[in-house]
Amino acid sequence: MERREFLKGSAALAPGRVLGANDRIVVGQIGCGARGLYEVEVCLRTPGVEIAAVADVFEPVVAKTVEKIGGAAKGYSDFRRILDRKDIDAVFVSTPDHWHAIATILACQAGKDVYCEKPLSHTIQEGRRMVEAARNYRRVVQTGSQQRSAPHFRKIVELIQGGHIGKVMFVECWNVGNEGPEGIGNPPDEDPLPGLDWDMYLGPAPKAPYNRNRFVWNYRWFWDYSGGMMTDWGAHHMDVVQWAMGVDAPLSAYATGGKFCLKDNRETPDTFTAVFEYPGFTATYSHRAVNARRLEGRVYGMLFHGTLGTLVVDRSSYEVIPEMKIDRGMLHTDAVSELLASLRGERLARPKPQPTPQCEPLKETNISIDPSSQEAHVRNFFECMRSRQKPVADVEIGHRSVTACHLGVIAYKVGHKVRWDAQQERIVGDAEAQRLLSKRYRAPWSLPAV
Repeated sequence: MERREFLKGSAALAPGRVLGANDRIVVGQIGCGARGLYEVEVCLRTPGVEIAAVADVFEPVVAKTVEKIGGAAKGYSDFRRILDRKDIDAVFVSTPDHWHAIATILACQAGKDVYCEKPLSHTIQEGRRMVEAARNYRRVVQTGSQQRSAPHFRKIVELIQGGHIGKVMFVECWNVGNEGPEGIGNPPDEDPLPGLDWDMYLGPAPKAPYNRNRFVWNYRWFWDYSGGMMTDWGAHHMDVVQWAMGVDAPLSAYATGGKFCLKDNRETPDTFTAVFEYPGFTATYSHRAVNARRLEGRVYGMLFHGTLGTLVVDRSSYEVIPEMKIDRGMLHTDAVSELLASLRGERLARPKPQPTPQCEPLKETNISIDPSSQEAHVRNFFECMRSRQKPVADVEIGHRSVTACHLGVIAYKVGHKVRWDAQQERIVGDAEAQRLLSKRYRAPWSLPAV
């Protein structure tokens, strides 16, 4: 959508209201699916926050959400009506991924602060434009990467950055599950559900007939709306990798896999592995939709392999497993000397190895980031609305984290390694891959200029 069209009759470019310590924060909810309803519940539990408006393309969930709020909010089918309202201070963008950029940028232009769910963007170009909008219009924009607000994730970052497990040279991230072989099935195309504005749901995405697998949860498995598991769960994993390792971007990405087992109508792979080269270490992300064998007893998680130990973490626990230092003594004898001794019929004495732990073993279990840490993440957003400080998962962080994921998807699509110039945000020497940094928008929608 052209920005000049939106400006007509709207509050775009209006400065945000300056909030005092005791002022109520007035919120609009964009997207009322499962995630949107959860955010509504958090807002209802948060003192000093009022939900004044909700919007969704499916009228029944709008009605349900308004009822949940107690009838005090106005419901809309078009999120732009929320942005028109000068009384609204902030919006939650809880739509499918392909809508994140347009809704967030228009909200920034309308003087609203934004909490945008992860993955922040659908393309790398979108993410950079979202950062520019936040900065140009002086908006607080929080990415919904709630692990940033979980105390045990902060703890493992401190351990890794403090050298507890030594130099980390390899990080593994994974998700496994068993959906096979039926997966999400093969429902036929059909008429849209009553009360669903299917054309608005598609928005900037290519025109497509309604199929229930393209709607609600399963939209993640279609390229027009998301990037599959790599950008869905991978956005959480790669965010922690870059946070813990103190880096902003990979040097290169390579990915392989395919739709090998599932017989459904999804487009994204059911088996996938991406390899990311960073300065001084390598990281991988993999997922399997058929075969739920747990790695380290976990169906998802991260393994940081250091010279002194290995740290494994997920949302419920973390553990440090020390490497064992061996007092090798004569085991370090010159190999040539050992060879010459054997030729003389001699055998060099070797002391019995004495293993000792390289670092302190640590373990914390039965942790849950629900609901406390997720609510803390939302509260951090509200606190930053008042202080005008950057939130813990600032839009720039969200952009850089999902950029790694987008590079994994791009490498998979082109079938070869891609090299990334993070300073210029361009793929080096590869026109085919470079084109995938952006996408074409269906008229009348376009990526707003900032």
